[in-house]
Amino acid sequence: MNTITLDDGSVLGLARYPLPDGVEDDGTPLNRVQLARAFGVSENTITKWVSLGMPVLSGGQNGVSYEFSLRQCYAWRQHREDRLQATKARGDQLAAQAALAFRNLDDDQAEEEAALTADDLRKWSEAEYHRNRVAEQRGDLVRADRMRAALDDIFVTFGSAMETLPDFAEMEFSISPDQVEKLKNRCDQTRDEVRQKIEALFSRPGAVIALGTRQGELPV
Repeated sequence: MNTITLDDGSVLGLARYPLPDGVEDDGTPLNRVQLARAFGVSENTITKWVSLGMPVLSGGQNGVSYEFSLRQCYAWRQHREDRLQATKARGDQLAAQAALAFRNLDDDQAEEEAALTADDLRKWSEAEYHRNRVAEQRGDLVRADRMRAALDDIFVTFGSAMETLPDFAEMEFSISPDQVEKLKNRCDQTRDEVRQKIEALFSRPGAVIALGTRQGELPV
């Protein structure tokens, strides 16, 4: 079979996600333990993926073990990861559009600007722009969009590490399923906290960031 049917009814061609070079699949079914070993995850993760729609060849009922196709499961997993990345990218795009639609000012800034005339505000903005440009050329400031792109790349690596850490701990240290679940929850919490801090850091559109400063000291 060269296609699989996804939960939403769409058909995915396996040729879209061929196995990596050097990985062979002669059609021999794999059990849950073998598939977990192939993907470097825990058996609990395989069970979770099955519940999310990963294809199975047979089994799973009346004490019969699951059987999986390596090609099918690999294509399903890669498609799922691409879909999650696309969803994240779309969310980031919508967030960026929303940020551009509003100029976020804190209470002190709003009060200060309210006291300025239009001419004063224009002069202040021009002076601030040139000051930031000079500081950027010296390397004291970095554009927020450039820093965000770099942090997003780092966060992808960090997020992947957080996602696989419970599986690694289970396989390496033989911790209990309850401990795996607690570790997973903690990793998810940490990942969310880091993402929120990144979002808060870049909540001001068009900002430039002073290297070495803390959040709250960022020039606008």
